[in-house]
Amino acid sequence: MFRIVTALCVTAALAFTALLAQGPENGLTATERREGFVSLFDGVSIKGWHALPLGNGQNMGRWMAKDGVLTYEPGDSWLASDEPYTDFVLRLEYRAGGPNTDSGIFLRSAPTGYPSWTGMELELKGGDAGREPTLSTSMSLIGSAAPRKAAHKGPGEWNTVEVTLNKRQFIVIVNGETIHDLNLDDPAYAVDKQHAPLAQRVRSGFIGFQNHLNVAPAEYRNIRIKVLP
Repeated sequence: MFRIVTALCVTAALAFTALLAQGPENGLTATERREGFVSLFDGVSIKGWHALPLGNGQNMGRWMAKDGVLTYEPGDSWLASDEPYTDFVLRLEYRAGGPNTDSGIFLRSAPTGYPSWTGMELELKGGDAGREPTLSTSMSLIGSAAPRKAAHKGPGEWNTVEVTLNKRQFIVIVNGETIHDLNLDDPAYAVDKQHAPLAQRVRSGFIGFQNHLNVAPAEYRNIRIKVLP
């Protein structure tokens, strides 16, 4: 009997240790499971992702899982999901590592070409919390749409982000506040004359994160997605 109890205790301890290794920030709530969300980051590896160059590929920087967050060594690359996505709800948390952080969240991006312009990029900077939004401040749909307000926090503080892409509808909620709610085919967002308008960009592509310039890295965690029909 003692041996059975001991074995059960060891098994429970190992299971608990594995749960801790995954990180409490990178799981799914019971509600999210019922709604069909799946986790894209396990907190201990970059399984399900692959790095692609942004520049000449000579210094891509290393992407890694560290202390339960997804981050990188400074370089010039982006981390793309192994699977492409079309219509989905994406939820995640991020924080800027410093006031000079320069990163971004790529959406529906192609594996070749610059992901900001083949698909879309939600800009992420470390030093513009509270500033008047523009086409290049944090959480702008860079080059095309400024956020309604600066809802993001400063360096070192975690932000929650929810992105809904459903056909041509694009909605972004940051820290509980809706900052984008637009139609990607609206000509009002064809303001970037150097790149294809949103209406002409790929309709299905990869989710990704940007490693850009030799600056303080951003960190990401709790990345999960629900594919829409």
